[in-house]
Amino acid sequence: MRSLIIGSFVALVFVTAAPRAQSDLTGTWAVSFTTPQGNMDATATFKQDGEALTGTMSGPQGEVAFKGSVKGKMFTFTIDVQSPNGQLVIKLDGEQDGDSIKGTFDFGQGTGDWVGKRSK
Repeated sequence: MRSLIIGSFVALVFVTAAPRAQSDLTGTWAVSFTTPQGNMDATATFKQDGEALTGTMSGPQGEVAFKGSVKGKMFTFTIDVQSPNGQLVIKLDGEQDGDSIKGTFDFGQGTGDWVGKRSK
């Protein structure tokens, strides 16, 4: 009987803790974008509050804030940047797997892939 109670308690702890750990993007991530001009490295800082996602992306061209949303392991956000041709909206979709993220981006004139690792 005692082992059944302990087993039930352990199962309850894992069931309630696992979803939060799998979908928490909060933190700093080293990201790399595959572009037609080659790889571009950047740093993303995410803050997740429930399904709301905010943060900043810092790269060679400076830092820009973003907003998005999270559903389970999937997330999406948009970045507005000023380009020589005017305002450019970049949409990023991704999936989290522990301390790794990967996804695609669309900047209106093309798409690409990106990956990231959580900084520790």
